[in-house]
Amino acid sequence: MSFDDDDEDKFVSDDDDKDLENIRSRRKESSNFEDDFFKDEDFKFEEEAGENVESEGFRIKRIKKKKKKRRAIFKILGIMLILVVIAVAVVFWGVPWIKSMISTEVEIPDEERISIPSSFELTQDINIVIACADQDLLEPEVSSIVFSRYYSIEEKLTSLCIPVKTLLDIPGIGAGLVGDSVEVGGMDLLNLALERNLGMDMEINHYILMDIYNVVNKLNGINLELDEEIVVKNYDDNSTFELKKGENLIDGTEALNFLKFFSGIEEDVPIGNITKQKLILDAVIKKIVGENEEELSANLNLISDFIDTDLSMEEELKIFSTFSEIEPSKNNVYPLDVSSTELAEEEIVYLPDVSELAEIFAMGESVSEEVTVTAEETVNLTIFNGEGTPGLAKQVADLLEGKLFESGKNKYNVLEIANEPTEKFDYDITEITIYTDNAYVIEAATDLKNILGVGNITTKENEAIESDIIIILGADYKAEEAGTEDTQEEEGIIEINILNGEGTALLAATAQEILENYFNAEEEVLEVVETKDADNRDYTQTEIIIFDSREKVNELAQQMQERLGVGIIKYSDDNVDNVDISIILGSDYTSQ
Repeated sequence: MSFDDDDEDKFVSDDDDKDLENIRSRRKESSNFEDDFFKDEDFKFEEEAGENVESEGFRIKRIKKKKKKRRAIFKILGIMLILVVIAVAVVFWGVPWIKSMISTEVEIPDEERISIPSSFELTQDINIVIACADQDLLEPEVSSIVFSRYYSIEEKLTSLCIPVKTLLDIPGIGAGLVGDSVEVGGMDLLNLALERNLGMDMEINHYILMDIYNVVNKLNGINLELDEEIVVKNYDDNSTFELKKGENLIDGTEALNFLKFFSGIEEDVPIGNITKQKLILDAVIKKIVGENEEELSANLNLISDFIDTDLSMEEELKIFSTFSEIEPSKNNVYPLDVSSTELAEEEIVYLPDVSELAEIFAMGESVSEEVTVTAEETVNLTIFNGEGTPGLAKQVADLLEGKLFESGKNKYNVLEIANEPTEKFDYDITEITIYTDNAYVIEAATDLKNILGVGNITTKENEAIESDIIIILGADYKAEEAGTEDTQEEEGIIEINILNGEGTALLAATAQEILENYFNAEEEVLEVVETKDADNRDYTQTEIIIFDSREKVNELAQQMQERLGVGIIKYSDDNVDNVDISIILGSDYTSQ
């Protein structure tokens, strides 16, 4: 049973109104608190059990942390598993691929292998141009051009190094640089330009254009053999690098810069040194051929993407194999004979002289005949005695002046015979120095070394002198070993001349009469060819100068010294009067 407020009022007296009002008020407050979310007991519970609530919060946090930690561990394990899978893939699939990119020892499928011919020998004559360029074979910047002719019967290779800045008549273009023709029309245009401008009635059969940078790097470098130390410019950063005398392992960058340095673009580098470019080609070919057929096959496959050629792979194999086995004496190389001039845009360029090429390459003769590659040009010589034996230089001069070409033309013209200028006579080794870059002079220097049997050949092309070659004879030269006639023969009259070096009238004629009466009293021993004044009258000491090494001449000089009572004996090869002895009378002769 329930009561509302009015019913409650009926059972409560007026005296109790105040108490009733209080009761209603408390009931209302109680009703309001029952509807609140938070109650007093709630706060009371919090205070009394606060410690338990706090402990429960830490457990939740620790559980959450453990879950996060597990998730992190699972992630790390997953990443590590992925890395392991990647590593295994690299080992089994990636490494062989990488090795195939950097190693010459590549595994080549059977269907891609070169067909190895039964014989590596090149059995026919060929004319071939080999050019080297940078890494772009579509628009190449050519750094070397070498034309070569192979003579199959003689197994001989003759090569011509052509400066890339040689000015030629380029077919379809007009006057232009031979190196630029490759960029404009490829190797076919280069071949056509050479055929029309070299003055030889011949056809170029094949060509090879190499990206020398990548070819050398793919071969893991090449061994370049040098006979001297060389400092080469690096055109990438204008620095330099040194190559030692002997064997040098060089990479693609060094090979490319070496070719550029000796291409004719450097004014301070003699143009004759362009033949050093052939050393790079020989080294590349040798590295391609390797030690056996397998290496040759593998290397040709390795570099095939960096060569532009009209040869088949089998033809390349034969050419490289044959060229690598040519004897050094049959591997001849010449620079194109050129003269330099200047153009506003190109600075220094070269004008070719092709007059000797037909003879060098013997285009009109059968390859079965012996070919003389040296042009019939007389070489001017100066011969110095650097050893001291009297008459040594004259002996060599007489020997060389008797050397003739088949036509009867003299091979050598001796301009001067004399003692070495310092007259120290301390040369142990004979020196043969070339003062020009003409091919026939370079060939003559080799011929001279063979005739003398001794000598070191050097070049000084930057010095302009009248002689093409200067020979300074050293102690290593023995006249009898070079084929001279016996100079120790005791027979014959000794020829002398007498010079007045003091000034007294008829002094030379008086000495002539004294010497002839004394030495020719019983038989004619000497002949006074000439009496004359010396180059000056300031001689204070008489000189007896011997120009002949015969013992009889030396004995007579000593006897004349005793007869005259004065004088010193000297030796010289500066025999301008062509006699055995010259006497220059000084003031010591008249004052005795």
